[in-house]
Amino acid sequence: MSKFRVLKVLSVCSLLVSSAATAATTGTITLGGTVTTTLEVTVTDTAGASALNLSAGEKIAQVADLAMTTNNDQGLTLTASSGDLTKAGGQPISFQTTTVADGAAAPLAAGFLIASGTNYTVGTVAAGSVLKDVYIMYTPAASQDPGAYGGTISLTVSDN
Repeated sequence: MSKFRVLKVLSVCSLLVSSAATAATTGTITLGGTVTTTLEVTVTDTAGASALNLSAGEKIAQVADLAMTTNNDQGLTLTASSGDLTKAGGQPISFQTTTVADGAAAPLAAGFLIASGTNYTVGTVAAGSVLKDVYIMYTPAASQDPGAYGGTISLTVSDN
């Protein structure tokens, strides 16, 4: 074997031995995971929601019970639509939306701060569950067209 080959073999062996000699004595492990949201809203229409009094004059009616929950430390936000009760060929009846704590007294007219056609929002500031009652305020006209009127309130909850 030539001197050059022997030196080359010795050099490779030397590298292997020195690599093993400088192996790390500490290390790290990267950890991680995901917590999924528990954000949820449960809506229960009240019996009166589909049997609203449409005689003339201002009315305030409870239309739903809400149960909302989140595990987000910053809480949640509820968005509720408002709008019109309508029937084909009839004059619409605008309504406003608000909420109160579950079982609380019905709000007064002054408690409806958001105009019809605008979204109402209310929120919490911590994780947990909250119960709310949904109310609408509406004013059928004295000469309201006869017939069946209908409308909807869209509800959305989002984590803060």
